[in-house]
Amino acid sequence: MREGRNLAEEPRIARPGVDADLGMVGFGIEALRDLALDPGKAQDDDRVYDFSIRWGVLLSGRLKRLEHYYREGRLTEDQRSRYRELKRDLKDATPLMERLGLGKPRVPLED
Repeated sequence: MREGRNLAEEPRIARPGVDADLGMVGFGIEALRDLALDPGKAQDDDRVYDFSIRWGVLLSGRLKRLEHYYREGRLTEDQRSRYRELKRDLKDATPLMERLGLGKPRVPLED
């Protein structure tokens, strides 16, 4: 942070990696749906385990970083909108996470 300025005064600029994070978490949600809704895949313990590792990384790294920037008001308006949509998708996918025994997001899914 620059001396004499607070975060509210910082311009909302596209943060490096935010668009990639949004895309990766979005892709992870699609992969979750694909896995959970295919009975053959959902019964494959090795496949579910491998996915759970990747899913945990998305939730504990990328999603937490997005939430941090979101709460600090450091995302562009487009990024804020995409992030809110992503959280709605995560909320809708919660039953799938529970069915597969996957970790759930530790960020608020509602504003």
